[in-house]
Amino acid sequence: MTPPPPDSAWLGPVARWAGAPVVVTARAPLSGGYVADAVERIDLDAGGRPVSVVLKRARASEVAAMRAVAVVPGVDRPRLLAAGADRHGPWLVVPHYPGPALTSGDPPAEVWDVLGRVHTHWHRKRPRGLPVVDAGWWRGMVTGHALPAVRAARDRTGDARLAEVVGLLEAWATDQRLRTALAVLPRTLTHGDAHRGNVLLAHDGAVLIDWGNARVAPAGLDVATLAAQGITPPPAYRAPDLPPPLREVERLWATVQVHVQYLAFVADHLGTARVVEMVETAARALGELGPALRA
Repeated sequence: MTPPPPDSAWLGPVARWAGAPVVVTARAPLSGGYVADAVERIDLDAGGRPVSVVLKRARASEVAAMRAVAVVPGVDRPRLLAAGADRHGPWLVVPHYPGPALTSGDPPAEVWDVLGRVHTHWHRKRPRGLPVVDAGWWRGMVTGHALPAVRAARDRTGDARLAEVVGLLEAWATDQRLRTALAVLPRTLTHGDAHRGNVLLAHDGAVLIDWGNARVAPAGLDVATLAAQGITPPPAYRAPDLPPPLREVERLWATVQVHVQYLAFVADHLGTARVVEMVETAARALGELGPALRA
């Protein structure tokens, strides 16, 4: 387990946020996710007032994303309280937002408001320190992430349907329609993983957490991630302005992207039928993408 940074590295900025000197009173690992052993909830006494923060080891890109979110007008949650790096890697501190994750239904309007503000503020701009979704990134994601997991599932199960999926993914890694879409679509800061599980229903409002998969990509990526769970953007979401033909290209590209980027998880945990269903959805969108690009 990677050790946390020393308390002296982050107590000062947290005290300024709390408005009083702070003393650690308790700490415990947070459960859930794939990096739970690197995430702690820390309870503090701030001049007689209890406050809690989350201290986590993070990729440098997550720290960069939190800094980029922090400059967006009207967005104050999740709030970056402190960040740094040592010989064990980057780390960050945010307030602890107590509450359950969203398990069903639509995200509250404030989640869509945050996405709209972030997407609009960073439209056609590139925050520093974040990966850019372009043709090379797409190829690397398919060949280095989705394909190995599907091949392993194919070899493990012997299911011929997965052999067909492998062939499709190998072709899609360099598909010209996807390359063209990524060449013409404007990019912005995206959360990259905006599903229900990353929406916390805190007592004072919902918070979109875990920006560890943030990337510079077309805004439709976040919309399509939620759409895959049956969620439609409400009026609270104001998308960056695009002409209708380009908006349709974005929607179709994002549908392909979302249904491929989660294939590794699905192949490992949800079985062949779900993999096939997702690939069929991606194939339909890809089939429509060519005509949309010519419109």
